[in-house]
Amino acid sequence: MKNTILLIAFLVLGIANLTAQEAEEVREKKHRVSVVLGHSYLNLGFELGNKDVLSIPSFGLDYEYWFKNKWGVGIFSDIELISSKESSELHGGVIDRRYPVVVTLDALWNPIEHVEFVFGPGVIFENGEVKDLIRVGVEYDLTLGHHWDVAPSFFYDHATDGISNISIGIGIGKSF
Repeated sequence: MKNTILLIAFLVLGIANLTAQEAEEVREKKHRVSVVLGHSYLNLGFELGNKDVLSIPSFGLDYEYWFKNKWGVGIFSDIELISSKESSELHGGVIDRRYPVVVTLDALWNPIEHVEFVFGPGVIFENGEVKDLIRVGVEYDLTLGHHWDVAPSFFYDHATDGISNISIGIGIGKSF
């Protein structure tokens, strides 16, 4: 797993180095903050033979800083609104979660106008434990005017404990 992460990081840095050599204009507004409303779809252990998926509402707060027109960094945070779940979807099982918070530090790449790719490491804070994860995702920014935008998003998080999560959301952002 660590070798894969290092390989991806070197590839991203290599691409960044190649594109940094091109003349690139700087964004007028470098900062962006957005509030995200979404749903997280949590697999409950496909690797262990469990094919159940749990849908959980979530809220997010994101901050992005764009140091080039196509490159930036972001801090993305989400809270999943679940404390305990017992359901027939779980085949009589119970999932006991205490409002997990996910925080990621992501590299942002904007190769095409309005399309933003997200990649980076993060952590999950839950029940007094901290778990590592990797996030990959994409957003599509729709400009509303006066530096406001709406951005549908799709993220895939894979935690070190083998549980993965797909998040689909819609964010309202302001650039400044």
